[in-house]
Amino acid sequence: MIKTIRDTFLPFALPSISEEAIEEVASVLRSGWVTSGPKVKQFENDFCDYVSSKESIALNSATAGLHLALEAIGLSENNAVITSSVTFTATTEVICYFKAQPILTDVDPIHNVMTPETLLETIEKECTVNGNSLIHKSSGKIVKAIMPVHLAGYTCDMEALIEISRKYNLFVIEDAAHAFPAIHKGKMIGAWGDFTVFSFYATKGITTGEGGMVTTNNSELASRMRVMRLHGINRDTYNRPGWFYEVVDAGFKYNLTDIAAALGIVQLKESPGFWNRREEIALRYNEEFSKLKGMKLPLPDSRGKHSWHLYRIELDPKVAKMGRDSLAIELKDRNIGSSLHFIPIYEHPFYKKNYNFKKKDFPNASKMYDRALSLPLFAGMNNSDVDDVVTAVKELLG
Repeated sequence: MIKTIRDTFLPFALPSISEEAIEEVASVLRSGWVTSGPKVKQFENDFCDYVSSKESIALNSATAGLHLALEAIGLSENNAVITSSVTFTATTEVICYFKAQPILTDVDPIHNVMTPETLLETIEKECTVNGNSLIHKSSGKIVKAIMPVHLAGYTCDMEALIEISRKYNLFVIEDAAHAFPAIHKGKMIGAWGDFTVFSFYATKGITTGEGGMVTTNNSELASRMRVMRLHGINRDTYNRPGWFYEVVDAGFKYNLTDIAAALGIVQLKESPGFWNRREEIALRYNEEFSKLKGMKLPLPDSRGKHSWHLYRIELDPKVAKMGRDSLAIELKDRNIGSSLHFIPIYEHPFYKKNYNFKKKDFPNASKMYDRALSLPLFAGMNNSDVDDVVTAVKELLG
C-alpha cells in the first residue's frame, strides 16, 4: 500500500484567529476592563442582529446556556426532558443537575438527528398522555421540554418538532453547538425554538476560546438568565450604579469576559468567510470520495444552509476496505487527525449506571456509533492540507 505521510500533524479542527481579532483582544487588555462589560454587550447585540433574535445572553460555555435555559423554565426533579441519544454529554448532564429524568430518542439513519418521527416514537413508547401533558411511564415525571440537537451543521426539522412540542406544552431548547451559521427553511438557527444555545469552544464555527450564547424571544426568561449567570445578583457589575447590589437567588458564575467577547465580535464579522471555506472543502471531499465503496458522505441541507461544522462520514465495514477504527489509526499514522461525533449517551458508564437505557432501543444510533468518523474540516486548512486528506483516504479506501 502507498503511504503518504505529512511532515506535520493536521488536527480535525483548529480555530482561525486573525490579526484584527488579536488587536481587538489587545485593546481590551489595555483598557483595564477585562471582565463582563461593554464588549460583552456589543457581542450580544451583534449576535441578535446576525440571527434575528430578540435577546442574546453571552455565557462562558454552551453547557452553562443549556443549564440556565432549563433553570429559567423551572425544571425540577419532578420533570423529564426528551433529547437525542447522539449528542455530547453536556446536553444530557444539565438535565441531571436538576435530578430530572432524561429521555432519549433514537436518530434518523441518514443525518443522525432527532426527527418528528423519532420524537413521536419515543413519546408513544416512553410516555402516557394526560390532557395536554406527557408523563414518563417509568419515573412518573412530567415532561417539561425537548432538546433537539443539530448535528455537524445539519439542522433538525424545527417547524415539525415545534408543532409537536406545542401540542404537549413543551418548551423547545435547541442544542445548536454545531449549527452556526446554519439556516433552516429560510430562518437562521437561533430564531426558532424557545431557546437556542450556541457554543464558541475552540473547535466551533466561531470561537471565543471558551464561551456560549443563548438566543430567545422571551424577554422575561432572558432577564432571569442574566441574573442567574452572575451569582443571582440583580445588577451587572458594569452597569451597577454605585456599590449597592442585591442577591435575589442562588445563582451561578457563568458570565463571559470582555476579553472573550472581543474575540467573538471579530469572529462574528469574519464568519461568512469561515463558512464559505468550510463549504468549499466539504464539497471537494464529496466530489473526491463519491466513488469510494462503503462510505456514506454527508449531504448538503436541502431545507436550508448546512453550517459544515464537521465532515462526518460513515463506513460500512462489510463493503469498505476497512472499518472506522482502522481508518482512524491509519490516518493518524499519516499525521492526519480525526474524531468521533458522538459516542451515544447510553454507552457511557454514568448513564448506564443511573438510567435504564437499552441499546436495542436505539438501532440507528448504535449503527452510527460503529461507523462514524469526522475528518479534518476548518477554515484555516489550505489546499495542500485538503489534498493530503483526500490522498490518504483514497489510498486507504480506494
